[in-house]
Amino acid sequence: MPKSGYAKSAEEAETELKAYCATLSFDHEWISAPQWAAAIGIALDKRTGYTEAFRSIDTDKDDLFRARARDARRARIDGDTAQLLAAAAGHYSLKTTVAGILQQLADAYVAGHRVYLTLGGPPMDATRYADLRDAWDDAAQLAAGGVFTEFVSHDPQNKQAVNKGNVGDTKETRKVQGDLLVKIGGVRFNMHVNIAD
Repeated sequence: MPKSGYAKSAEEAETELKAYCATLSFDHEWISAPQWAAAIGIALDKRTGYTEAFRSIDTDKDDLFRARARDARRARIDGDTAQLLAAAAGHYSLKTTVAGILQQLADAYVAGHRVYLTLGGPPMDATRYADLRDAWDDAAQLAAGGVFTEFVSHDPQNKQAVNKGNVGDTKETRKVQGDLLVKIGGVRFNMHVNIAD
């Protein structure tokens, strides 16, 4: 990085930013023209200089790789040989709750965000949860050979009784919960289901 900390001209900025990209093994051509122009502007600004310009390139690179990973995960779901999402949506006993759960989990997989989710709505009664577990097993049969694997469901558990009543670092608490687990593309997801006492 030049000793001054900021570029004296757009040409200097471009040269230095291209050199920085080369150190990352990242071709600057992947950065859109407006983003590249913004990085040059940042490098020219005495208040921000090269430090912030390099950060903007790092961010652009990370965004690009995240987008590629997201596209690859979407392609994996779309290419599911079992076509589980479509099969569950059209299945007489799975088309409501199970199909919705699978879609939520698939969306979380594609987005690359959280792997622990909680089913919305009021707490489910124990009988309905038992039926849901049976339907989860049926979904596992439909998923054979696809990207959804290792379906597991757990009996309801009183989380407070086993000192698992807190939800992360929040003040929210949980009582009785069941869990539906599945791997999507090798990543384990867990849908918590609140059960009525």
